[in-house]
Amino acid sequence: THNHNTSWADSATDERRLGGLNSFGKQVIQKMNQLGMLVDLSHVSKEVMIDALSITTAPTIFSHSCARALVDIPRNVPDDVLSLLTTNGGICMVAFVSDFVSNDFAQWFGDKDKRKSDAPPIVTVEHVADHVEHIREVAGIDHIGIGADFDGATDMPIGLDDVSTYPLLMDTLSNRGWSLPELEQLRSGNILRVLRDAEQVSVNS
Repeated sequence: THNHNTSWADSATDERRLGGLNSFGKQVIQKMNQLGMLVDLSHVSKEVMIDALSITTAPTIFSHSCARALVDIPRNVPDDVLSLLTTNGGICMVAFVSDFVSNDFAQWFGDKDKRKSDAPPIVTVEHVADHVEHIREVAGIDHIGIGADFDGATDMPIGLDDVSTYPLLMDTLSNRGWSLPELEQLRSGNILRVLRDAEQVSVNS
């Protein structure tokens, strides 16, 4: 899905109709595994997340989502789903979108009157780092990545303007105690492993 339901899966931001995946949707997941396609669970409802994770034989990704425990919006991932990545092998790739990472910004963004009368709340790299660290705490270092969503959103934290600003996040996490090998996993190691594992599932199917 994107922002609206499909005939076989509910979106996170549309009216619930199916309560998850229907029978055809489950077949789609199986076919994607056979083809070596990544199953991306960003934008789907929690019920679809759980259904897909129970069916897939390959690691899944959340290509651009954050932690719902920190900012409670439908586009973010609940802790009980994040914890399933530990056995699935997949990753949650943290988005930089301001209303995903900051409660204050999410409340401002969701209120049309406030958007007209008030300046947007300040969002910084520290908000993003909080989500990275929360997902690491829940799912583990092997199950986190970066999925900024620069091509899909306009409201980004101060200083995180494009991919050239990734070092700002790396420096922030380094100052919080992250090692170089851990940062390498976050930057590229984990997603490359997921791609290899998904290809291997396809080869073996």
